[in-house]
Amino acid sequence: MDASPPEVPPGCLVVLAPLSGSMSEDVRVWLGHRLTPDGEAEVRDLPKSVASRFLADELIEALANTHAAGYALPLDVAVLGYSTRDDGSLNLVSLLTPGSSAGRFVPLNELAARPAEPRGREGDPRKWTDRAECAGDAPAALALAEVYKLVALWLTGRHAARPPVVLHVTDGQIDDEHYLRIARSLGLLSTGYGPARLLHVGFAAGVEPALCGLSPLPQSWAALEDVSATLPAEPEGRPARAAVSVNDWSVADAWSALFDLEWQPAASWAEGDGDRFDRATARGMWAQKMGNTPEQWEDAYATEPASGVAVAADGASTGIYCRTWADRLAKQFIVDRPDMRDPVALNKWVHGLRGEWRAAINYDTLNWSKKAKVDETGAAATFLSLEVGPLNTTGKRPWRASAVGDACLFWVRGGRLRGTFPVVGADQFGSAPMLIRSNAGYKTLPLHAAGACEPGDRFVLATDAVAARLFKSAAAADGPDWARFETIDETAWRDELDALRRANDMVNDDCTLVTLRVAGAPREEVSGGRESPGSTHSADATQPGDSRASLAQSDDSTPPTTDGFSDPTDQPV
Repeated sequence: MDASPPEVPPGCLVVLAPLSGSMSEDVRVWLGHRLTPDGEAEVRDLPKSVASRFLADELIEALANTHAAGYALPLDVAVLGYSTRDDGSLNLVSLLTPGSSAGRFVPLNELAARPAEPRGREGDPRKWTDRAECAGDAPAALALAEVYKLVALWLTGRHAARPPVVLHVTDGQIDDEHYLRIARSLGLLSTGYGPARLLHVGFAAGVEPALCGLSPLPQSWAALEDVSATLPAEPEGRPARAAVSVNDWSVADAWSALFDLEWQPAASWAEGDGDRFDRATARGMWAQKMGNTPEQWEDAYATEPASGVAVAADGASTGIYCRTWADRLAKQFIVDRPDMRDPVALNKWVHGLRGEWRAAINYDTLNWSKKAKVDETGAAATFLSLEVGPLNTTGKRPWRASAVGDACLFWVRGGRLRGTFPVVGADQFGSAPMLIRSNAGYKTLPLHAAGACEPGDRFVLATDAVAARLFKSAAAADGPDWARFETIDETAWRDELDALRRANDMVNDDCTLVTLRVAGAPREEVSGGRESPGSTHSADATQPGDSRASLAQSDDSTPPTTDGFSDPTDQPV
């Protein structure tokens, strides 16, 4: 059952703006929707940076006035500018006065209490943001990836929050696949009120002001419509529309994204409607850390193609009996299907697994030193679940995923990476991810994502080492050959992992990869063997020391000519 949403759910807002040299150029904007004495639109030529700052100030002014009027508004705010440092790295700074950290949000009540300099013209917003130097380039994809990380951290454990809102000011059309993939991934982050909401306001020379829902956008901006939030129709006003405007904006759009909320009860997908994943292509592969024995592999995975569910878990090397803990998490999720979005139900489920884990490790028979480590440290694991639902009237299937830590989901359509969860780049894997712990006293705080997939779409679940390498490959022009993971000989795959490790092109860690294809598309002609239909897998799928061939039998004895990711000369993101 869904947790009851709070009366006034918390929210977060990010305004993101480039600080590139091109932001000093003039554009024609309809600033604040002012009118001339004759009632005409007062369109002016202004530097993009001035218009961008006015936009942010106008929005914060409206929020501060709402707070001052006594309305409860638990909202965290960040206004960030981005540019490129001399070494080519991202420079991300806070534009809120006085100098806030770019790595944190400022609560609205704190922000509203700060002094703000008034502007000279009546009705104009106060100056809530700092001026910043505009020079060089501004890497939009890298900046949005950092915002994704900031928003995902804020959203962890907050399924009952309002959807995060990101308003990205751009100084040119953004249509490179890397940016669009991160934007789609941001839109997958989900709360009980729906997905995160990304809005775009562009500033472009030679373009007349175009407000979303009223004026047609230049064709060069169409790609952003596909990754921007859809705003609802206004009563006697604009129709439902993609949140992309050029040289114009309305505070009402951001207001709609922040405050138009409708709680979406979770659907139960337990009832079957035929296979949801193609059984013939469902597959899992694993390899222990180079230099270790198979018995020392501490990941786990489990799949049930018929009901459309899969799990990957990665045991933490600092714990004890982590393989058993990861195995228990993976297996029991398939059986129990706990509601990851309900914190009470989730923590009750995890607590029950703690007792089962202690029984599985025969705690009473352990020596004193092992008992001490079980009591003091215990086991821990990252966790990633994927559930695919029944077909809807449009021929698509809804899906949802939950993550604790950095095991990663890759969503692929037509051979191209569509989105990822819960990280969006190779540099977002840290040494201290969130974990589900076997010892009492720890809350489990998941992050959630949701979308709608089509027959033939692929999902790949990967623990952190494999996921980081996949991100590096995805940065290449062609990216990984995702279909190949369904047929590659598993021994050859492990050999490729070892080659990448020796070349320091991949972290030497336990590896697990699960690949699944959404049922309903015509089968492709493939070579090699398949897993047995209806099987489930976990850390106990094979016994330590065996050949592990039962995980993925293959009659393909010819070694592949390329690795399972992409050309090993690919450079990381």
